[in-house]
Amino acid sequence: MAQVGFNRKLEIILVRLNVGGVNADESQVLPVGVDTGASTTVIPTQVALDLGYDLVNPKEETELITASGSIPAKIITVRQLTAIGETVEDIDVVCHDLPKGATIEGLLGLNFLERFDINISFSTGTIEIRLY
Repeated sequence: MAQVGFNRKLEIILVRLNVGGVNADESQVLPVGVDTGASTTVIPTQVALDLGYDLVNPKEETELITASGSIPAKIITVRQLTAIGETVEDIDVVCHDLPKGATIEGLLGLNFLERFDINISFSTGTIEIRLY
């Protein structure tokens, strides 16, 4: 079981997400929000490109519903994601840039979270995560 703390004063649960690149020796760490309302994890488009992923030929294309309306987005499979002390390999992510000025760069969605039992304690400001 892994555990991380979060700032209870923020309006979002902020965690660090390590995105593994096409090459095993490359990765980037991003501040992301834990979002149980996002079905798929979201990373910035430029991060995917910097890590060597092909966005010209994505696994899939989709439409994201945002406050501004529907926008096109690409889905790719990344080699690995690590958050809250746990790693998931070969997982899909949506490549999408959050609005400028956002305190996060992406979202940790259900396709990562659903693989674990998770306890979010607002009284202590901690998230515990473990395989079930």
